[in-house]
Amino acid sequence: MKRVLGMGEIMIQMNPVERGSLKFQQTFERHIAGSEGNVIIQMQRLGIPCGFITAVGDDEFGQVIVSALRAEGVDTGPIKTDAAHPTAVYFVQRSYPIPGKTTVRYYRKGSAASFFSEKDLDPSWFEGTELFHVSGITPALGPEAKKAAISAVEMAKSAGARISFDTNIRINLLKDTETAHACLDEFIQAADILFSGSGDIAHLFPQGNGQEELLKMAKNSRTVVIKRGGEGATAYEDNSEFHCDALKVEVIDELGAGDAFDGAFLASVLSGKSTETALMYGNAAGAITVGLKGDIEPLPTWSELGVFLKWYGREDSGLLR
Repeated sequence: MKRVLGMGEIMIQMNPVERGSLKFQQTFERHIAGSEGNVIIQMQRLGIPCGFITAVGDDEFGQVIVSALRAEGVDTGPIKTDAAHPTAVYFVQRSYPIPGKTTVRYYRKGSAASFFSEKDLDPSWFEGTELFHVSGITPALGPEAKKAAISAVEMAKSAGARISFDTNIRINLLKDTETAHACLDEFIQAADILFSGSGDIAHLFPQGNGQEELLKMAKNSRTVVIKRGGEGATAYEDNSEFHCDALKVEVIDELGAGDAFDGAFLASVLSGKSTETALMYGNAAGAITVGLKGDIEPLPTWSELGVFLKWYGREDSGLLR
């Protein structure tokens, strides 16, 4: 039985072989990627049975996505095939104009996932699940997607599942602070485990102490995790604060690092590990992911995380419990 259910859009990613301006790239690798899907695949690789809710087009790219999820062992029963709308595609530009930074060009308007509606949901999907994960990307895709995400949260809560939410702001979807709050506030307040990042907090709260404001809004959350990129990550839980420094690695493609972090953190929590240990594994998964191209290909197993952490001298840190 699946323990975790995720919801979101998975797309075809076209990632150039070389770094540099997209207009000069001639050879691309095809990958699949999508924030919530990345999280679910990371958890599945760490032994947590998962399922996924989405819609794909009735096209070859949709078939690629479903096949990839099945190959990972993810339950694809909740995936809808939409004959009227296509599977989304996006292109990656790496290390240009800023070295080490990745930007994207989306071709997702009118995609199958953006038309997934609350009528497509089945309450039976949530039976027996411990955790439901969604991010701020899904409700930002459009009115139908937002209604579906809200209904999914309600169904998950009714089934006794905890809610995991990552603010995961995409500026092209949520261009200003007011729009971001209108889209995300309801989910932030519903989350049992909330993930955010320094950039998201600055977008949501451009005035004053943004972190303090987020923690106030997330008063219903048992755990709030702030991802700080190269400065590591901090968790706030039961009036306690835990911090774990980042691991320094060469950045090849930063896409998917935050999702790898979420997946490893959640899998650690569901496996009974401490919050401190969950932060360490989250940081390690994110560090491994930025060192390679693609979002799902680098996602590590427990044994690979162990090898990586041992290399960095973390195996005797006292956190592996």
